[in-house]
Amino acid sequence: MAYIEILPKSSEAQQTLFDDSHSALNLLFEAVKETLEVPDHDIIVELNQCTVLAFNATAVKAGSAPDVVIKIATSDHDLQPRFQTLSDQIVAGWNAHFGSALKMELWIGLIDTWGCNIQFDDSVDMDVATSAVA
Repeated sequence: MAYIEILPKSSEAQQTLFDDSHSALNLLFEAVKETLEVPDHDIIVELNQCTVLAFNATAVKAGSAPDVVIKIATSDHDLQPRFQTLSDQIVAGWNAHFGSALKMELWIGLIDTWGCNIQFDDSVDMDVATSAVA
């Protein structure tokens, strides 16, 4: 399982991501699928709305406040050795697509305990599922 959240940190970043949501969501989906080898139905990518009201002045002055934070979480502890490869692939893909237009921070972590009551349907057509997002 891989749960991916894209968290824009300004209304401008939110609009840029929304306008290009298919590319952004697909970049993350494909990187996780390829690197972590997670089944399609077990990868969830969501683009959130900006909820940031302000950053502390020191972070803003230093230029360390990101435009976007991406969080990837998995309960599959055996995948942890692949995290650096995943990080490198996402950063390279992000830079190739967005350049310096969106400063991004990527956080990949483990969920110690996980459970759900969802029945997965492996027969879902991914073209239909991803186009519903765009």
